[in-house]
Amino acid sequence: MYKEFARFYEKGFWPDYSRRMAGVFPAVLKRYGLHPERILDVACGEGTFALAMARSGLKVTGLDLSPDMLALARQKASDENLSIDFLNQDMRLFSFNSDFDIATCWYDSLNYILKIDELIKTFANIYQALVPGGHFIFDVNTIYGLAVDWQRYPWYVEMDTGEMFQLISPSYDFERNIVKLKITGFLREGSLWRRVDEEHLERGYTLAEIRRSFKKAGFEEIGCTDDLAQMSPPNQWSDRVWFVLQKPVLK
Repeated sequence: MYKEFARFYEKGFWPDYSRRMAGVFPAVLKRYGLHPERILDVACGEGTFALAMARSGLKVTGLDLSPDMLALARQKASDENLSIDFLNQDMRLFSFNSDFDIATCWYDSLNYILKIDELIKTFANIYQALVPGGHFIFDVNTIYGLAVDWQRYPWYVEMDTGEMFQLISPSYDFERNIVKLKITGFLREGSLWRRVDEEHLERGYTLAEIRRSFKKAGFEEIGCTDDLAQMSPPNQWSDRVWFVLQKPVLK
């Protein structure tokens, strides 16, 4: 995943979400009285959020499983002369030791983890990466979002520019709570169009499953909302939920 699709991702609307998160992030830090210096951006993708954090003065490390997405991120950081460590690592397997004040994981990246034990391991890895008292802020797509909102149309056009065209077909497995996105894209190369196909899977977790997973890793919950700007509580129709967690301070 995120091979040829990385080019569509960068040119499409998707980085807008990361820009929106970068825009609300200072208010979130202020709300919780946080003053981080070192941030770990898990599943950093093509780097939009990481670059914004580096511009704000934070020391940034971004990690992602996709070399293609990281190549885009490194190029943009180089173009702006920003010093960011971009690492090609799997969030289920990476290891740091109390190196960061805060960690983030945006745009339902955790939904790509399809097994509960691997979700727990990911939370444990992030817990280990934080200093005592450090925080982890992330979002997930809800089961309602994946099973209802994403299933409104059997096919839809996601991009249509002079250089790129993309169709997406979603389906949902209600027994496993897994959505499958069949992505068909076309890239213009001179007078020809080249077809690109990818298949993306995301799992929907209940809020109870998510809470059990991060508590098993050792985190404490200090916030949960379906709107990071307004901090409104989630409800049965929430299609996305944000959590704010803290690694307990050593006593």
